[in-house]
Amino acid sequence: MAVRHISALPFLSPFTSPVLRQSQRWNTIYQRAVLLQGLPVLSGYIANEIPSFLAGLWESVLRAVPKKKTSHMKKRHRQMAGKALKDVKSLSKCPGCGEPKRSHVLCPTLIISLKDIKDQWAQAAIEKQKADAAATRH
Repeated sequence: MAVRHISALPFLSPFTSPVLRQSQRWNTIYQRAVLLQGLPVLSGYIANEIPSFLAGLWESVLRAVPKKKTSHMKKRHRQMAGKALKDVKSLSKCPGCGEPKRSHVLCPTLIISLKDIKDQWAQAAIEKQKADAAATRH
């Protein structure tokens, strides 16, 4: 764990002498040197522990690797499995036209016929406006 040296020099710099500043700087350097002396001991400990750690890791890596090439048939089975379309079981009879439709969904046949009726109403409204405009001119 690194020792963090908090200095009050920025706050007291006008009041302190250069000798005091140098002694605090020396204290920080000394603390770093003491910490760095213990580093070779730690690195030796880590170096001794790596082979046992890698041995356990190496065994699991060897077990996780496929031993033979996957055949074409197995690849195709895996790619094609479970992707088929499912049958629609919730069908009912449309009360308006009698055609089969999905439950809780509008009947597509009736929607098309409603669009046709809407277009006819819009066309009739346009013709009526033209007729009213022609009647007001004469």
